[in-house]
Amino acid sequence: SYSTAEDIVDDLRSRMKQERTGDKDYVISTLKDVLCDKLDNAGEMEIEYPAIIMLIGVNGVGKTTTIAKIASRFSVVEKKKIVLLTADTYRIAAAEQLRTYANILDVPFRIIYTPQEIRNAIEDYAAYDYIFVDTSGHSQKNTDQRDDTLALLRAADGQAEKEVYLVVSATTKYRDLLNIADTYRELTDFRLVFTKLDETQCQGNLFNLRLHTDAPMSYVTCGQNVPDDISEFDAQKTVKLLLGGNRFE
Repeated sequence: SYSTAEDIVDDLRSRMKQERTGDKDYVISTLKDVLCDKLDNAGEMEIEYPAIIMLIGVNGVGKTTTIAKIASRFSVVEKKKIVLLTADTYRIAAAEQLRTYANILDVPFRIIYTPQEIRNAIEDYAAYDYIFVDTSGHSQKNTDQRDDTLALLRAADGQAEKEVYLVVSATTKYRDLLNIADTYRELTDFRLVFTKLDETQCQGNLFNLRLHTDAPMSYVTCGQNVPDDISEFDAQKTVKLLLGGNRFE
């Protein structure tokens, strides 16, 4: 965005030594430092288990596939005891997709219809490390479904540690991303997960949304393969992309 670009240029000018402004390599190196400093508050979840991990976002951004990728990392790599829940009762295929992943991972699966059922699940699976909840995707303009999401988010309050990920697509228009983020920010604090980096050549929205929300960047995804096509957010890699480097790998 224009305002972000102005901020970057101002910061760049303040850091550079006047006598070296004609040194292209020096300018680029300093620019990389500026961009990394603005991006680098990333990190995985910091909460202690048992905890409930909820993914929110609009339709079509890949929440179900993303939750399967993150859950797979914790189950297979970290050897944590996990549970998969879905509150996405609007799309039958979404529930069945997550059930399939649960069967592959050999972990419990449950469909959630009400906030009370989330509280029940927290009690039932108290011996588990992480409870992952896939919520229904909906337009940020749909107030009824937004209220339903808020009720689900509040259901775990006082019962378990909670981490919320806002899943957004790198292919979404900039103004729409801002509107989505602002809408969900009214509901809860969140960390950012960017999906579909393999479907765009324009990565600037990662930077724009990070600065707009001041939310930590946790994961990026770049394909449909579970669990391979996901990685922890890396400021250095992202800056390389922003400056014309190779695709996210």
